[in-house]
Amino acid sequence: MDNLNNLDLNLLKALNALLQERNVTRAAERLALTQPAVSAMLNRLRHRFNDPLFVRAGHGMMPTDRALALAAPVRRILDDIAVLVQPAEFNPAELDLTFKIAATTNGVRNTGIPFALQLRTLAPKVKTAFVSIHGQDIPAMLEKGEWDVAITGENNLPERLHYRRCNRQRYVCAVRENHPVLQRPWNLDTFCALDFVLVSYHGGQFAGATDEALAKLGRRRNVVLSVTDFLLIPEILQQSDWATVLPEAMLQQSDRLQVLEPPLPIEGYHKAIAWHERSHHNPAQQWLRQLLWQVSQR
Repeated sequence: MDNLNNLDLNLLKALNALLQERNVTRAAERLALTQPAVSAMLNRLRHRFNDPLFVRAGHGMMPTDRALALAAPVRRILDDIAVLVQPAEFNPAELDLTFKIAATTNGVRNTGIPFALQLRTLAPKVKTAFVSIHGQDIPAMLEKGEWDVAITGENNLPERLHYRRCNRQRYVCAVRENHPVLQRPWNLDTFCALDFVLVSYHGGQFAGATDEALAKLGRRRNVVLSVTDFLLIPEILQQSDWATVLPEAMLQQSDRLQVLEPPLPIEGYHKAIAWHERSHHNPAQQWLRQLLWQVSQR
């Protein structure tokens, strides 16, 4: 009990920040403290746990085995305390936090912005931060608390994350208005004769669900351009005779594109809202996730 009485919660917060940042200066910025203050807290932690906890390595600090063993229990304690201090029944109008959502640009346009607008009327003190999901380690960012939720395809999610399905995404083909292909019979041969733009989730890929579907039929298409952002597609198509296959929900009326039904079956997928166990039981986070899911269903 003496050990528990002498344990300073701020030291645990400092240890958590140091484990995430592995740099005293960045940990100090995260905690809104000075660097000397965090250095002093690290010295107290070393004395408290009778271990160096961190050793110098390259441009930062490397955690010792003891520090790594403490990482998960410390995060769990801090998360439990965060839930503990939340009111049993909170008023959304009084909720005061920043909700961090990772998504593609198009995910922000289709779901994020409507969510932020509705949130503004229900919980005006909540701030929403949208960040890019491209090229990031989704589980790690959620586990560290860098993000609260991620909006992505269900097939991109590891089993250890919690998630909730959104609407199923159906693939369509799109070309510019007055495209020459609109004057020809629309069939698989016409489709395969086109040049295509592909949106690559990870960047640099030239094949996707459409190519898998074509391969089952012993056919191929010619992908001439790969981009990472759906918002680039309308401008590219309007300046070329290229085509694309993309989820129907990604298209807006203002894109001025002609939509065609693909001449072959292409398996769609579900979008999902994903989060980590650390925030699973947090009432405020639960309320925000429910609102985000409701908006995504429209």
